[in-house]
Amino acid sequence: MYQYGGRSPMHIRSFRIATGIALSALLLAGCVSNETKLGGGSSMVTGSAGAAGSQGDSGQLFRCARPIGTAALLEPEDRYYLSYGLSSPVPVLRLLMAQSNCFRVVDRGRASSALLRERQMARGGELQKDSHMGSGQMVAADYIITPTVLRANRDAGGVMGGLGGLLPGVAGVVAGGLRTKELQSEVLLTATNVRTGVQEAVAQGSASKSDISWGGGGWAGPVVGLGGNYESTDIGKITVAAFLDAHNKLAKQLGAIPANSAATADNAGWYTSRRLNLRGGPNTRAPIIKTLPKGASVMPTGAKSGPWWEVDAAGQQGWVHSDYLTR
Repeated sequence: MYQYGGRSPMHIRSFRIATGIALSALLLAGCVSNETKLGGGSSMVTGSAGAAGSQGDSGQLFRCARPIGTAALLEPEDRYYLSYGLSSPVPVLRLLMAQSNCFRVVDRGRASSALLRERQMARGGELQKDSHMGSGQMVAADYIITPTVLRANRDAGGVMGGLGGLLPGVAGVVAGGLRTKELQSEVLLTATNVRTGVQEAVAQGSASKSDISWGGGGWAGPVVGLGGNYESTDIGKITVAAFLDAHNKLAKQLGAIPANSAATADNAGWYTSRRLNLRGGPNTRAPIIKTLPKGASVMPTGAKSGPWWEVDAAGQQGWVHSDYLTR
């Protein structure tokens, strides 16, 4: 067989094809490493939220025109996230929920303990005059929201590297240096009604990211490192994206609850504005169960008949006229 430069035309043709495959794989590495999708992709939760509005929030974040309710975030009991080198997801969710305007978040963690100490000092007369630390000021939570990390995989493989053994010369070296990695995370958010104890909504969120890199160094793309916190690591950023996905689904589910249902009834912090009769029915002809003093605490049950509300007053249920209730 005729050979050119010691190589047959068939060998040269195979070499060119193999080199083209390897170079195409390198180009693919640059494309795949930056691909992110909710429910199958990655997104960071950064920025701020407050009186100046939401700053630096994700374009994929679902937003609400007005808050659905007040939420207290519960620290996961199992702390399964520790097995992936992650910290608590609660701080990330605080920022996420504030940016979306779907929830007002109340603190029931370490800051709440500090608040109670401040109030104890106020009752003891240790704080300055006019500190305005009276009772009945703290906002009641409507929902307890519990985050759970169900799964977080970080699988590094050599799919492209295996191609190197099948290709000759330089092409084999190029393809043999390629490495692939698939990052996946699956989380859950559960919302429980504080007043009824009923689970009102649950949402699963997921995210994944495929990276292709060259050699044994860091992986291509903006997400680098393995394990650790949510701001600077592969698995952390993917898990944040999964929580963003779950938040969007949860907000839509809770937002679909009718405004006049028992689940959304605002039953906390009501008081009588004058002496008021608690009656056995929603009219002035109904028998009087007892007379409530001015300032008595009552809790509406959610049942209404025109301006009349059914309330619970120190364990007794009856009806009062809502014109004489205040907050």
